[in-house]
Amino acid sequence: MNNKKSIKKILSLIIIAIVLISAATFFPGCSYGIDFDKISETQTGGTVGPTAPETATATNTVSDGTANPGKTSVNIGSLQGPTSIGMIKLHEEKPPLSDDVTANYDIIPNPEVMVSKLLSGEIDIATLPTNVAAKLYNKGIDYKLAAITGYGVLYILATDTQVKSWEDLKGKKINVISKGSTPDVALRFLMEKNGLETGADIELDYTIAQVELSQMMIAGREDLAILPEPFVTIVLDKNPETFIAFDIEQEWKKVQEGSPMPMSCVVVKSGLADNNKEAVETFLNLYEESIDWVNSNAAAASELVEKNEIGMDAKTAQQAIPRCNIKFTDISQAKEIVQDYLQTILDFSPEDVGGKIPDENFYF
Repeated sequence: MNNKKSIKKILSLIIIAIVLISAATFFPGCSYGIDFDKISETQTGGTVGPTAPETATATNTVSDGTANPGKTSVNIGSLQGPTSIGMIKLHEEKPPLSDDVTANYDIIPNPEVMVSKLLSGEIDIATLPTNVAAKLYNKGIDYKLAAITGYGVLYILATDTQVKSWEDLKGKKINVISKGSTPDVALRFLMEKNGLETGADIELDYTIAQVELSQMMIAGREDLAILPEPFVTIVLDKNPETFIAFDIEQEWKKVQEGSPMPMSCVVVKSGLADNNKEAVETFLNLYEESIDWVNSNAAAASELVEKNEIGMDAKTAQQAIPRCNIKFTDISQAKEIVQDYLQTILDFSPEDVGGKIPDENFYF
């Protein structure tokens, strides 16, 4: 009997590990500490700068690769994660952007690959972490930020039910994915705003990677951690003693006079924005409609998430969607909150936005 229990426990742990590794591809890293110089050396022979063609594609090819002088083909990439969930209806239906503009929709596994494709000019429209978009622009890459597509997905998980306020964190240790990561910057910012000092009041531990940290929270071997979705859903599902102590998006709003965390965005190649603005606006409208549909139809959207291999099963996706904060905001309405968000990151980790706040030409 004991052997059977041991085998079941081992199988359970293996299944959890597989789920978490799949989730790691779904929302890779959350740190976005991308080595731009290394990527650019591979893609551009060592020079970082505007490499993309001025039109959507240089040869006006359609999706099967054949030349078609009458049509333009736009390549659209979304990152595995909330941005792909928000765009899932478009990935499923693959709508054109006009009678003359076809669209190819691709799901990109992580920010590093997306940046590589942006540097090589393979992608015309892309979803990115907002700070990565700023860093790209500051490196001279010719793309414009067109909209915010997702807000805070970070949460502090705890097992100690006495943790109800920031003051309750004094004397405790919080596990953070990596120093300089988005969770790290957000946590240190909120600690400062709530009168807490790293080291003196709270210990921040950066030694455990995201997947392993999730496993340790599930096993009850760690008490406090800041994690993104979908890891939050997975941990809560597998360890019922764990709960959400702090919703970082809500805590951010409290100290920022209601301003949210615009963590995800969509960027557009400048040549496409200049030469075919109507097609870009059509895409943005379609993306907004897809996001609205996902939020209103979580069950149906979750089935499409599993079908299109976003990186999680339908059950997990349906549980995670409400906490993914997928929301479309046109840049005309989001510019101020983007600038506030980037300024906060600049103050705590300048290299993660390229060392400065982008100028006005950054915006579509």
